[in-house]
This record gives sequence, C-alpha cells and structure tokens, in this order.
Amino acid sequence: MNNLFKIFIGTTALFFSLTFMNNASALDVVFSEDRPDLRTLDPRITQSRHEEMLIVNMFDQLIAADNSGTMYPGLAKSWEVSSDGLHYTFNLRDDVTFHDGTKFNAAAVKATFDSIVDPETGSQGAVDILGPYASSDVVDEYTVRVNYSRRYGSALSAFTETELSIVSPTALNSLGNDGFGMAPIGTGPFMFKSWEANKKVEMVKNPDYNWAPEYMDGTGPSKVDNLTFRLIKDTSTRVAALESGEVDIAELVPPLDMRRFDASGELNTIAGTVSGLPYSAFLNTSTGHFQDIKVRQAFFYSLNRVKMTNDLFFGYAEAAFGPISSATPSYWKGNEDYYPYDVAKAEALLEEAGWKIGSNGIREKNGETLSIFFPCLLEPDTCVSIQGYANKVGFDVNVEVVMKARQDELIFANGYDMLVIRWVSLDPGVLIIPFHSRNIPAPGKFKFNWSRYSTAELDQLLEDAESAETQETKDDLYMQIQKTIMDQAIFLAIHDQVQTVAYNPNLEGVRFANGNWQLRMYDVREK
Repeated sequence: MNNLFKIFIGTTALFFSLTFMNNASALDVVFSEDRPDLRTLDPRITQSRHEEMLIVNMFDQLIAADNSGTMYPGLAKSWEVSSDGLHYTFNLRDDVTFHDGTKFNAAAVKATFDSIVDPETGSQGAVDILGPYASSDVVDEYTVRVNYSRRYGSALSAFTETELSIVSPTALNSLGNDGFGMAPIGTGPFMFKSWEANKKVEMVKNPDYNWAPEYMDGTGPSKVDNLTFRLIKDTSTRVAALESGEVDIAELVPPLDMRRFDASGELNTIAGTVSGLPYSAFLNTSTGHFQDIKVRQAFFYSLNRVKMTNDLFFGYAEAAFGPISSATPSYWKGNEDYYPYDVAKAEALLEEAGWKIGSNGIREKNGETLSIFFPCLLEPDTCVSIQGYANKVGFDVNVEVVMKARQDELIFANGYDMLVIRWVSLDPGVLIIPFHSRNIPAPGKFKFNWSRYSTAELDQLLEDAESAETQETKDDLYMQIQKTIMDQAIFLAIHDQVQTVAYNPNLEGVRFANGNWQLRMYDVREK
C-alpha cells in the first residue's frame, strides 16, 4: 500500500483521505448531504448528521461518552448532582484553550448554555436536549453550576451530546450566530480552516490538543495534520473510489457492498446498531385519513417489516418494533408483540372503518380514495417498499422524494400524512422531543412531534419519566410510554439504524463517536 490514505463516507457520504509522510498526514473526506450543501457547523443549531460528522471532530463536551454510552470526564474533570436533582456542579479542566487561543472556563460553559436557550440563536435540537434549563452560575473560574427548573434525569447523558458542545464566547460575540456557523471555534482535535460552498470544508489538527477522553487510544494531537470534507453524492462513484484504493475508509457503505467486502476480505468492515429512534414513520393524527386509529393500525399490519429489512439490508440491519431502538436503555421488548405482518387483519380493520375496495384496487369511502401523501427525505428505497406493501391492502400511498427544505416547508404547513425520521440518542429521554404536545410544530416553530398527537396522559408520563429518581422508576415509566405510543399507532418503527463502515486493513483507530453514528477521526492512524 502506498503512502496516500483516503477515507470515504457514504450515502449522504463523506470521503476521507489520509496521507502519512515523515510523520505528517492529510485526511480528505468526501460527503453527500440531504440538502444541496451543509447549512451550518454550529453545534447549537445543526439538525444534520453530516454537519455533526464534521462538528464532532472540532468540538468537545463537558462529559465524554464512548459508543456504548459509558461516560468519562471530558472538559469537566468531575461533577456532582444535588440531592434534589436540580443542580449539576462541574469541576472543569484548567488546561484547555479554544482554537482562537482564548481560555476555556466556567464563563464559556455558561455563555454556551445561555445562548442555546436564547430564541435569537434559533436552536432546534440543542434546546430540546438541554431540557428544562434555568440558568448557570460561575462559581469560580473553573467551576460552573448548571441549574434546572425541575428534575431532569437525562441531564448527564445530554451533556455528552454533540449539540451541547462548548463554543468560544469570544468568537461567538465577534462573528454572531450566522458567522460562527460558517467559521466555528471549539476545543476539539481539529480546527476549522475553510469552507467552499458545495465543495469542501477543510480542517487542520489542533497542535495544542492534549485532553482526549481516556477511552480514546491516543494522547496529544491527532496523527492527522489536515482534514478535508468533500461533497460527492453519487453512490456508484463513491464505491468505485473505495474499491480502487482512491479512498480508504467508507461510512454508510451499501449493504450489498458490505457483504461483498466481507466475503472477499479485501477490506475491513464494522457495523453498529445506532442508539435512539430507529428509522421510523410518524403518522399524522391531526389531518387526513390517519386521524382514524383503525386506519393507522391497518397500515401497521400491512407491512412485513422483517422481510422488508432483510431484502434491503441483507442482515446488516434488524427490523425495529418500538419507538426507541433495541440498543437504547429502557427498551421494552413488549413492543415486539405489536402489529405483526397480517394482511387479513389490515383488510378487516379497513372494512370496519368503512373503506371498501374499488374497481382499481384502491379503497374508497364517501367518494374519497384512501390516499396517503408520503414525503420521503431518507432512504427512498425503504419508502418505496413501504408504499408497495400498503398499496396491496388498498392504500394509495404517494411517495415524493424530497430535500430537507421541502420537508420543512411541509412540516410548517401540516401538509403531509406521514414522515420518516431517525434520531441518535444515548438516553430514552429523547422520547419527550417527538412525543410531547409542546413539541408539535407550527409556523415559525420547528419541533419534532410530527404525529401531532396530544394527550395529557402521555405528556404526564413523559414529564414523570424525565424527572424519575431511580432507574427502576424510569424503566417502568418508559415502558408505559412505549406501550401508549404503540397502542395509539402513531409511530411506525421500520428498522434499527445501522452504521456500516469499510476501511483499508492498514489503518487502525477507526471508531464511532457516541451513539454509533458519526466517525471520530482523532484515533485514525496507519498501523
């Protein structure tokens, strides 16, 4: 193998190339996005997993977590939680600097969290992950106390999330929110260098970096000097580059190619089930035909999720059955008893709801057809498979492959019958984000309760689980939450998210960031 190493990341994919010469290295990353281009590199604002792929390599969090969710000291050396669960006191490292040379300290933590809850920031995921935040107090230069308005059982897990990365207050004040998103300043192992729209983002290693979490293999700066992320969307082009040796690491490798690489042994592969929400569909309960629970249940019964997953992923992903993945704490195995593939049951429910088969095979009622509008942002092949199964029992599912901007437009307008989602999280507390009534979207209010389902009972369960004092209580409440969601048939789990990576066997240190989704490049090196 020559001295040029390249890493490729794929479907919405990133290419990485690494060059090791005389102890110097350059890493080239090529990616494809759901949008025409990246929108922001500000962790407080991002909604994109590929933006996060870049962000996770430039920023650090108060608490670090490995890909199993085990927590380690990060920017905080240690922490204490008050007996009432309302106050989290962090003892911070005193040897960390931001990429702009300014000090990381308690004031930076306070400024970051205060900015997340400031409506002017426009935070979306981060403000939800931060939870019922009240304020932060600078106790001294390297001690900060984070205060909550109510007990927040997911707080420690939240402090490991990319969205709660600590940002440079100096850079933020100088650049403003928009400018910071285009030229971010963190404390991570790589520093932002440049961004050429629709083409690439360049980074360089942080030469002062010496605070990697203990679960990482290395110490000191990264072995990679230069890191470039390049935009490439075509799947066949990406795979060809991987096979030819033009690139050396590929993320989100198509399952057929993973199977081929496993059989040939020409490349190493790793796969991991992602924690959080599986690849799933919200059924809109506020408008259209899915207002009727029998229609929702019929839709669920019409899908052979096991066969669909096997046909699409060839064993690299498992069918999913509940609102959180089997890799997520508090997963309830009772989910697996709901809505097995049953065409007769689906047809019977539709008949009970008054939907009769028309001459063209599409069901009709009171002069209307059983039409379902399904905008699809993620995995179009899976959306088409869902369409095929549902149409067999009389649905008329219309799939429209959309970009992120179009999906957002439809969310604000409440102009859809179902939408797909996936979400990485190490904690079941993520369920409050897509299922609490306060998170129903509205014009100018981007939130994630896309089923638009709202009951006081479910809201209370979610709030009680968020503030649970013991793991036993937490597990019981999340079981009830999952049961309620399944009983109401508002969220259709299809398959667990799976992260697939193929890479040159001459490389080591290829690892996932927390949640098994992003790749963390700090440890990558030549054997």
